[in-house]
Amino acid sequence: MKLKNMILTIFTFAVLLAFAPSVKAAQIPVIKDGKSTTLSGSLVKIRYGKKTVVSTLGVSSQAKVTAIKIGSHMYVPCKTLFSDNTIKATCSVKSGKMTLKYGKRRVVFYPKKAYASVNGRKMNLPAKPFYVTYKKTGVKDLLVPVKQSALFLGLKYAYSSKSAGITLAPRKGIDASATQVSDVSKSAFIKTLGPIARANYKRTGVLASVTMAQAILESGWGQSTLAENGNNLFGMKINLSGNNWSGSAWDGLNYYKKKTYEYSSRGRYTITAKFRKYSCLEDSVEDHSAYLLNAKNGSRKRYSGLTSTKSYKKQLQIIKKGGYATSGSYVSDLCKVIRKYNLTKWDKIS
Repeated sequence: MKLKNMILTIFTFAVLLAFAPSVKAAQIPVIKDGKSTTLSGSLVKIRYGKKTVVSTLGVSSQAKVTAIKIGSHMYVPCKTLFSDNTIKATCSVKSGKMTLKYGKRRVVFYPKKAYASVNGRKMNLPAKPFYVTYKKTGVKDLLVPVKQSALFLGLKYAYSSKSAGITLAPRKGIDASATQVSDVSKSAFIKTLGPIARANYKRTGVLASVTMAQAILESGWGQSTLAENGNNLFGMKINLSGNNWSGSAWDGLNYYKKKTYEYSSRGRYTITAKFRKYSCLEDSVEDHSAYLLNAKNGSRKRYSGLTSTKSYKKQLQIIKKGGYATSGSYVSDLCKVIRKYNLTKWDKIS
């Protein structure tokens, strides 16, 4: 019986290997820190929108690859990838810092530093960027973690282990602004948030009036500690029910610790929780809508049918029913905010 199980296990493993995605090992000759060496890792295919990016830096000119996985981190040559895809990339000769500009968004990477400046805010990276010169072409470029680079720029990011490939895609209109909540006064909050919520509505179907009312109520008109310190308008924690959703604008590395309250049958108690930190208000709105559209309760979508209605009251009822809020007056409170400040005008799309 044991021999039979062993044979079955070996057979199963062989089948899995046969159908596993082919990951091409790489030994790319480079110069790093003035010394000849090789980048040892796995080549990862990458697509930008509908286009497969072709790199001739350190591999065969026929290889459709720009990313390389070294250990647990996936890197891309920063300037080579992004400057060819409508994003302006410039390098400082003196400091070596690499600056990416995409509309109003500005991301600065520093060699050998595990952080970046994103829209003027310090954001952590999972690995330190580093320079290499590819021996094959003589091109010098800064290798940066690809996922964080994409999300900081407001791009969609997806990685498929099945195809061993990365897909990047622009979010239409996401580059139009990169607002810091700390710069927005209470009196200007609606005027600032309105165009952002409307643009998000065009992309997602979550009504701008709903997004705005929730932000007003949950961030205290952008004056809450979470909003001021992390551009977090909706109190989004690191861990949430239905936490795994696609299209998140949050990178998993940046958060803000804050004391808050939880409730149980014994009453209220204080905890210190980790809340999401965003590089700008736009990413907070984007992540919140992505959560509403994709969060699940078991195998079912938590807020199913949300965008099938254009009624702000019905959308709020779906959100409440899905377990977003415990307050019995949550829907009526938000409806009052929408009516009082005429937020439905931001739902009109020309």
